[in-house]
Amino acid sequence: MTSLMERFLRFLKKEKTKSVLAFLVYFSIIFWILEFDMPSVTEVILGIIQFTAVILWYVICLYEITNDSLSPKKKENKIKLIVKEIAMFIPILIITCLITELFVVGTPVNQASIDSDFGSSPIFYSLVIIVFGPIIEEYIFRLLPRKFIKNKYVYIIFSSTMFAAMHVIDDPNAFHYVWFYMMRPIYYGYRYYETDNIWVSISMHSLNNFIAVLPQMILYF
Repeated sequence: MTSLMERFLRFLKKEKTKSVLAFLVYFSIIFWILEFDMPSVTEVILGIIQFTAVILWYVICLYEITNDSLSPKKKENKIKLIVKEIAMFIPILIITCLITELFVVGTPVNQASIDSDFGSSPIFYSLVIIVFGPIIEEYIFRLLPRKFIKNKYVYIIFSSTMFAAMHVIDDPNAFHYVWFYMMRPIYYGYRYYETDNIWVSISMHSLNNFIAVLPQMILYF
């Protein structure tokens, strides 16, 4: 039994296995967001594949987390890296905010929805926007594609485009606002690819969202 389990874990740790599972998990999430209308039999088969892929993917994540034995020095270096990356991101954030103010007319539906809902539960929405949202979105749109897209430029463009598309999918002016959601994610993808540290892009994403929601926080708190 132990030998069988060890072989199974070795199989899951293979890069090809991770790539296939990441691909299946990623597109199962995209299909779920898009709510494609499919025959019931296809939905059942796809659901089984999705469920199996998600479970196996989380087995990999759990195994890697429990076997992560970074020394205190390496952990300190990772923290320093994140601080450095945030400092590098601040000028990008300022420039892209100025571009948005100058060239983006109106408010995207996604942003308008956040603005209107924020007052109903400011603490809850602050946590979702600043903490949980960036972690979930970077995991889906940055980490997963990195496992099955190896080319740097294809990965950056693909991950940024899909991230932006998912934010404007219900917007009547999607082609106008898609750039609003692409500028900074291109940088997130670039820095994640270069550092191979998902907390780098999560931290930048979180700072961006904090700045975006700060006016509402001041108003309600």
